[in-house]
Amino acid sequence: MKRSGLHRLTHYFGLIFGAAILYVLLDFMIDLRPANVHSSYRFNIEGLVLDQARILRQDNLSVLVIKRSIETINRLKQGTVNLQDPESRRSHQPVFATNLLRSMKAEYFISYAIGTDFGCTLEVFEHSLGESCGKARYDFAGRALKGENKFQNLAIPDYTFTNNFNTLTIRP
Repeated sequence: MKRSGLHRLTHYFGLIFGAAILYVLLDFMIDLRPANVHSSYRFNIEGLVLDQARILRQDNLSVLVIKRSIETINRLKQGTVNLQDPESRRSHQPVFATNLLRSMKAEYFISYAIGTDFGCTLEVFEHSLGESCGKARYDFAGRALKGENKFQNLAIPDYTFTNNFNTLTIRP
């Protein structure tokens, strides 16, 4: 009697395990997300305050936007001593952002709002950024500051602005 109960329990466990594997395989093979998740994202960036980071969210996308002052731009151009990858050679960014400020326009810094150490959301500090669940710190160009661990600079999305810099469009 115990043997048949154990056999039945093993059989049910096998069915549940097989169903879980089938679900995971189908989830990876078939993309069931809505079509608008893959389209461009538009963010209104009017009214940004100089040197204050702002995290914008839409659907499953969070981006960090900073409108930098002339003083901040000059500080970022000069302060490359405490950076892990000052030239952004190991970073993920579009071609237009392969410069010292890692941006299309010097006044604006745009990145994904996810750290590169543990992949957690970003926190804003005075003149720097940090990962909420780790020790990763970044400057206002998204460059990783030297610390105990090595990690990459913040990832930069492919983005454009409208002519008047009121709308930011990101293509993931």
